[in-house]
Amino acid sequence: MKVQMTENGEQDRERTLTDLRVVRLTLPLQLLVPSLLLPALSKSTRALSLFPGTRGLAIGSVLVIASLLAGALLIGPTGPWGGVVSVWFLGTAGLMLVMSAVRPTAFVKPICVKCRLLPIIKEHEAIHLSGVASEKAVWESMRSRHTVKSLALEGDPAICSFCPIPKRLAEG
Repeated sequence: MKVQMTENGEQDRERTLTDLRVVRLTLPLQLLVPSLLLPALSKSTRALSLFPGTRGLAIGSVLVIASLLAGALLIGPTGPWGGVVSVWFLGTAGLMLVMSAVRPTAFVKPICVKCRLLPIIKEHEAIHLSGVASEKAVWESMRSRHTVKSLALEGDPAICSFCPIPKRLAEG
C-alpha cells in the first residue's frame, strides 16, 4: 500500500509541526491525568497525541460536561469523593483533549525529550494530528523522507536499545 500525502495533507502536516507543543510525559502528569497513564506504559511508545481540531474539542467538551454531571450525581451517594474521582478520571481527559484541540500537543516520554530523534518523534505525531490515523501509513510516509543511514542511526550508542524508530525506518 503506497501512501501519497496530498498537497493539502503535506501543508497540514507542516503547519501542525510548526505549531506542535511538546509536553514531557512525567509520572506526576500521568497521575494528574490518568488517561495518559495506560498508553504510556508500552516501551515502544515514544509519544502520544490526542484528537485534533473540532473533533477533539467536541469530544473533550462532552467529557468535561459528563464528568461534572456524573460528579454531581455521585455526590449524594458517595459524598464529595465520587465527584472528585469523576472529574479526575473523565474531566482531566476532557481538558487535555480541549487543550490539544486548541494547540496541537504531543506528550513525549521524558527520556525522548532530550534525544536527537525528537524532531522525528514530532514529525510522526504531526502526521497523526494532520489526519492520518494508521501507524502503517505514518511509517510509510516517514520512510519516504528518512532512512537509518540518512539519520546516522546505525550503531549510535546515544539511541536507546528499545527505541523503535531505527527498526521502523529499516522496515520496508
